[in-house]
This record gives sequence, structure tokens and C-alpha cells, in this order.
Amino acid sequence: MGIKLYRYRTFKKNWKEEAFDGIVEPSSPLYFNDPYDCDFCFQEDISDEIHERKDYVEMVKKYIPLRKEEQDRILHADDLERALRMVFWAHGKSIQGSVKAFLRNDMSEMTNELRDAVRVVCLSETYDSMLMWGHYAMNHTGYCIEYEFEKDDICYSNLHPVEYTKDRYTISKNDIIDGKSDMIYKITCRKAEAWSYEKEWRIVTENYSRTRSLEVDPKTRYVLDLKENIKAFYLGAKINEKEKSEIIQFAKKNNRIVYQMILSANTYELRAERIDNV
Repeated sequence: MGIKLYRYRTFKKNWKEEAFDGIVEPSSPLYFNDPYDCDFCFQEDISDEIHERKDYVEMVKKYIPLRKEEQDRILHADDLERALRMVFWAHGKSIQGSVKAFLRNDMSEMTNELRDAVRVVCLSETYDSMLMWGHYAMNHTGYCIEYEFEKDDICYSNLHPVEYTKDRYTISKNDIIDGKSDMIYKITCRKAEAWSYEKEWRIVTENYSRTRSLEVDPKTRYVLDLKENIKAFYLGAKINEKEKSEIIQFAKKNNRIVYQMILSANTYELRAERIDNV
């Protein structure tokens, strides 16, 4: 038995590409509705923690390709501040203020670059969240897709549960110097406690491309082919009859299950009722 996860959707243009063809385009975190999503912060005075010359070399190498003679200059210069400034200038970098201040500012600029270097598919453990239907399925007029992921699926190793906490992920000096491989997942799968109702999982990809034949250009779109992972559809409580009929007809031809979400008569809850003739 694999992991069952759900994705709330609206009937936007080309919605059948995702619902029927299984083509999912991961999103850049820069455009998520949570301004802190996939954000992180640096350990306070991170650049002040660097004492050894070799640490400065490793830090600078994150931003510019150092030649051997430039590394030697940093390692052996009597005036470290001047040596660092001259190396940056040689690579077209303009430094305002102290070099330490420049490094701190430059690290801050890395934040958006790193956030936009990944692509994320957002999923949920639940299909009956009143808030999720309201927020992500156009006030219950949309639909929800049920996916099942097995261990041998190509996406399985990139699938991670979201951790909900009050603290943002803090990058330390060692994180940067060591280049920890799990840092990207710690950053992208950590959200504020206020979002815990979403019970979110994420497929996190780094310039990952799995495309359908030649119809999608991998240079311009990064897409996942999840057609075989689709197991069922859940129809919003206020779905239009046109889209409802289209999903039911597709499900009949492709051996998929369809559920209709029903508003409870006595409680503020939703329940899923299977459509038997599908």
C-alpha cells in the first residue's frame, strides 16, 4: 500500500491537462500565498563566526570562482579586508561598507535565488478539509485529485511531509561551508504552525523534468507525469454540472473512482459519497 495524498484544484484554463493527462507543473515558492513559504534566515552575525582564513575562502567561493592566486591572497594577506575587497573587485563586484556587511547582504540576496531554484507540488493528507476546499478549490466549485505513490515511483524520494513550527529554518556557517544535501528539504518543507490544518506533503524538485514526448519543452517547463498515480476524483459540493459530467465520463473510460462531496445537514463537516455508476 502506497501513500495516498490529495490535491485541490480549480477549473482554470487547461485543467484537463492535469486531471486527465496527469501533467503537473511544479510551482516556484516565490508565488505561494504564504510570504514565509520556503523562506529561511541566516544565523545572527554568521559572517562574524568565520575566524579562519580557509573559512573565508570557502565562503567567497560560493559567490565567485576563485583562482589559486586569489585564494592565496586571502590566506596570506596581512590586510584581510583589503585582500577580500580586491578579489571581489576583480570579479566585477562592488562592495559598499565592510566586506563582512557585503557578505551578509549578498547572503540575503541568495534567499530568493534559492527559493526560485526549486519547484514544489503541494499535496495534502486529507480530502475533506472545509478550509482547503474554500481556499484552493474556488469555494467548493472545484475538484480534488487522489494520488497514490509507491516506493518505486520516480517521485517517491522527492516526497516529504511538511513540518509545522513557529521557528524559521536558520542556516549556519557550517550549512554553507559543508553544503548539506538535506538543507533544501529543510527549507522547503517547513511552515508556520498556522498552516498545520493543511496536513501538507510536498514533491520537491530541483530543475527536474519528466515530460510527455515532445509536446512540453523541458527548457521552458518542468513538469511531472503523474497520470498513473491518479486513483480517484472528489467533486466539490458546489461543482458545475458541465465539469462534473466531464470528470465522470473520463473516470468511466479510465477506471477511476469518483466521489461527490456532500455538505452535512447537522454539522459543519463534509463527507464523500461515491458515485456508484462510475
